[in-house]
Amino acid sequence: LRELAGRASRETQELSKHSPHLSTLQDLTGPQKLLVGDALKCGQLLNGIQADVRQLEEQLTSMRRSLRGLESSMLKAGTRKEEIIRFNKAKSDKEFAKMLKARTLGPEHLETQAQLRREIRVRVHKLPYWSIM
Repeated sequence: LRELAGRASRETQELSKHSPHLSTLQDLTGPQKLLVGDALKCGQLLNGIQADVRQLEEQLTSMRRSLRGLESSMLKAGTRKEEIIRFNKAKSDKEFAKMLKARTLGPEHLETQAQLRREIRVRVHKLPYWSIM
């Protein structure tokens, strides 16, 4: 019985030993052998990593939002560029200029359009907030 108790005590001491080179995240990925006694230290390191992962996820979300905004701006810029090219072409091409003129609204239509937009804006502001959503 004493012999078994002594062996159990030695194995307990052996298992509770800590690895001397475990202090950072890089030590977890190294080739050295981890010991059972390192479990608590590994848990502490992983808790620290969890906070870093959350921060990286927040940065990723922010960057994706920025990327969507950038893509939208690039699309607008591309459309604007095409519009500028069309107007530059209209300067030199008489037929193209005629076509562009035909597509624009006359002064009476512009006034009607502006009036309709004002009326819509007034009506929207009169609506209760919850009905807009």
